[in-house]
Amino acid sequence: MKKEEYDSLIGREAAHWTSGTRDGNNPQIWDDAGLFEIFFGETYRRLLRRVEESGPRVLELGCGNGGTSLALAERGLHVTGIDLSPARIEAAQRGARERGLAERAVFQVGDLNMMPLPVASFECVVAHDALHHILSLGDLLDRVRGALVPGGRLVVMDYVGMGRIRKVTAAAMFALLPTAMSYRSKWGLRNRLGAFLTSERRRRNALEKGKPALLHSGSPFEEISGPSIRAEIASRFRIGEYMTFCPFWYYLAPKLRLPGTWRYPVARAFHALDAAMIRLRPRAGAHIFITAYND
Repeated sequence: MKKEEYDSLIGREAAHWTSGTRDGNNPQIWDDAGLFEIFFGETYRRLLRRVEESGPRVLELGCGNGGTSLALAERGLHVTGIDLSPARIEAAQRGARERGLAERAVFQVGDLNMMPLPVASFECVVAHDALHHILSLGDLLDRVRGALVPGGRLVVMDYVGMGRIRKVTAAAMFALLPTAMSYRSKWGLRNRLGAFLTSERRRRNALEKGKPALLHSGSPFEEISGPSIRAEIASRFRIGEYMTFCPFWYYLAPKLRLPGTWRYPVARAFHALDAAMIRLRPRAGAHIFITAYND
């Protein structure tokens, strides 16, 4: 890929995250703290514990507005957060000042696909929903390995994809069931179905060949990595802990149009269905949790 093409794509990616991602017509699980707690709360607290156990110096990849970094700083850790969006870094810095954490939480703008990382400077590197946006994932993980001290930890909680059959089912249910988005608006999305269903390999090929129809309309690097995350980590680190979770129903929970009193009971029922799917197929989760070691 030519430099000017990459610069254009990374500029679009930064603009997408700078503009904010909340869409009232197509709400996501992280838009609702109650839904996030039902589906991801337990695993997210596991992430915080694993990082806290690792040591005092932490690097967060793709820190966004700084929520995870600040939560770790409140636990006494010294955290450096990196994100592509200047607006999100400004929000994180403001949050650190307001919460009296500016001495323990520092933030900087950077492109994780390319930027160097300080060598042997951290006991832990953490990535929460960041790696599936990284084009040069293998190269980043090489730099992460160098940034960790010997025996340091990499802690990852990320999205790896639902697979084509589950995506087709999710798209059909989204189209047919009453959601926050109107049926007219959903019909208007039919040309984006190919981008929703495409694989990581085809998405990368589309990026290289400049075929925007197979890319996310706002974020060209959305799902550019996914199923390959575990293999890329395993080739460089010793995986000590691995689990998958939330294979399917989490996707529909925030989108359905329901009476307010039904929202969380239905979500808990969906979560139970997701848990049952994992019991039947332990590796079927659309999300993964990994603790890996720089041995």
